[in-house]
Amino acid sequence: MTEPGRILTAMVTPYTPGGEVDYAHARQLARYLVRAGNDGVVVTGTTGEAPLLSDDEKVRLWGEVKQELGEGATVVAGAGTNDTRHSIHLVREAERAGADAVLAVVPYYLRPPQEGIYQHFRAIAESTALPVIVYNVPTRTGINMTVETMLRVAELPNVVGDKEANGDLSHSAELIERAPGLKIWSGNDNDNFPLWCLGAYGAISVTGHIVAGQLKRMLQHCMAGRTAEAAAIHRRLVPLTNACFANGSPSTIRYVLRQLGFEIGAPRLPVVEPDEAVGARVMAEVRRHELDIPVPSR
Repeated sequence: MTEPGRILTAMVTPYTPGGEVDYAHARQLARYLVRAGNDGVVVTGTTGEAPLLSDDEKVRLWGEVKQELGEGATVVAGAGTNDTRHSIHLVREAERAGADAVLAVVPYYLRPPQEGIYQHFRAIAESTALPVIVYNVPTRTGINMTVETMLRVAELPNVVGDKEANGDLSHSAELIERAPGLKIWSGNDNDNFPLWCLGAYGAISVTGHIVAGQLKRMLQHCMAGRTAEAAAIHRRLVPLTNACFANGSPSTIRYVLRQLGFEIGAPRLPVVEPDEAVGARVMAEVRRHELDIPVPSR
């Protein structure tokens, strides 16, 4: 079974000036992200505006990005929806497209009971040979996956880990203690350091678009017990992380990338870019930092 990697960035989806998916620039951006220090990319996650993409767009993105990266980096397909049957369809399409793993979110909007969440992930895991990463993000889904439910899900075939974004460190600590074989990826960039100190495996990041190398060094310090060195990187990156979410995600990181020269186009509605004042504050903070991503020539 493929190892998805410790540092993964949830990649934005580039668009043409006319609003269509720009597959050529998606391939280019994925290549830049790996050069910047990422072990792989999540394609069509929340940051990739998954709810605003058609199935055909998603499948083509998975295939094109995997073809671009080859065996040198992983492609995790954001294939989960709040519809179990639709999620199974997308997971199977991701497998055919060559994805290395899939990311499946807790069913949103419907707010099912914990048994419904378990059965949702059970059906997905049993439908594919790919590694499955569960995504718990209650601020977006409206419901939190409990520790007990996650422990049940962790016993399912192919479930390799949890992208944890509920902001509850005690929840994650209990998971790590009771399911040591389950990989925990931090889903909130400001939680990376404390989660890694608890023993979490890695991060599925937004700021990894621009500082993946620094995130990787922080993780390496944590794994080696050099917490003071890791904490210094974390403290330095907190203002940058806050700036990259100033207008929400994916709005703000898209704006940052465009200002840096990446041709990714405007987001699809209802996502909108920051206004001039917010954008100026964001870029003032970005320019205070050394970035890891190679900025394209204009």
